[in-house]
Amino acid sequence: MEVVVAAGGHIPSFYAHSFNVMKMAQGYSDLGHRVEVVAPLSIPLLIKKWRIGDIHDFYGVKKNLFIKFLNVYSLRTIFATTNFKEFDRRAAKYCKERSVDLAHCRSYRIPYYCVKLGVPTIIETHTTNYDHPDLQKIYTVIDKANFLGLVTQSQIIKKEHVKRGIPEEKIIAIGNGVDLNRFEINDDKYFWRENLDLPKGRKLVVYCGHLYEEKGIEHILLTAKKLSKYGVIFVLVGGFDKFISRWKNYCEEKKIGNVLFTGFVDNSDVPKYLKAADVLMMPYDTNVNYKVMNINTTSPIKLFEYMASKRPIVSTDIPAISKILDHEKTGMLAKPNDIEELSHFVSELLNNLEKSKQLSEKAYRIVKKYTWKKRCQKILSKLLYCQ
Repeated sequence: MEVVVAAGGHIPSFYAHSFNVMKMAQGYSDLGHRVEVVAPLSIPLLIKKWRIGDIHDFYGVKKNLFIKFLNVYSLRTIFATTNFKEFDRRAAKYCKERSVDLAHCRSYRIPYYCVKLGVPTIIETHTTNYDHPDLQKIYTVIDKANFLGLVTQSQIIKKEHVKRGIPEEKIIAIGNGVDLNRFEINDDKYFWRENLDLPKGRKLVVYCGHLYEEKGIEHILLTAKKLSKYGVIFVLVGGFDKFISRWKNYCEEKKIGNVLFTGFVDNSDVPKYLKAADVLMMPYDTNVNYKVMNINTTSPIKLFEYMASKRPIVSTDIPAISKILDHEKTGMLAKPNDIEELSHFVSELLNNLEKSKQLSEKAYRIVKKYTWKKRCQKILSKLLYCQ
């Protein structure tokens, strides 16, 4: 089968939606389908592509995954990085001309145009902005035979779309996934500490991801301060420069000296940093105004990568996490915004190696159900093969 995974946003990008696009394309490819990622190309995106270098390493996908960049022929958008209406039409036309068997669209306008052109189409959306004007267009074509359905990651979002007219049988709510093959590397944490120039004789707690406030970064740093007297080092992997500067200033003000910031690394290197850890952290600050995610509907890619790394996890007990991890069985889940409990759980896992091993092994067995390949297979079985 010939599949196009169409990105409405910019690729390359440091944002999660673009990683979802690339990982889904890899999942379809792993099923044996011929896959293309179709993405816009403007001058700023061309420059970013040049700065990033190997786009496959950046996203941690296989080198044989083909990416088709369509030029944006518009003076208005040639210098833009988002909102390419001209590209959306061209992407749909490209799918039509290629006579693709499936267009899986992480976009609003592209699937609308695809359906209008008669292309078998699936739309994927994780947003809770149900009144978005471009999303409203999708509701006008849901009765078309080639509108195969909608993919989201939460039952909450699914129920809202059912209320708005999309038949329940045309919606699948399914979380994100992981490519387990990427984690079939050396499991020796000291090997990777040497390789990545990380402290070798200290306990390491690692966080990997953006450094937004709602990601619980302050909680990580306050935990680091509590455990500094025990010689524990906290490594924060990722983050834009402005956030790194902000949190470094915070560490100076709070006299927190046991934190290292790496900045962004290629996704292909993420397994190495996770393997270098004694404990992995992913807390959430539920007291802040969430701007980049919804803690009730999100499905963090980071969670599945943590589980695949075979390292123990300390997180916050929020619905998105507790539906995957069981406290004291596959991870340690602290009460929201409870620094004392976070610190206690991290310390416990650093000192109880047997418990850490048991949690890690059980989490790894669970994550085998959540691969990108299996995600794609479930989507096809629900929305395509049952047509």
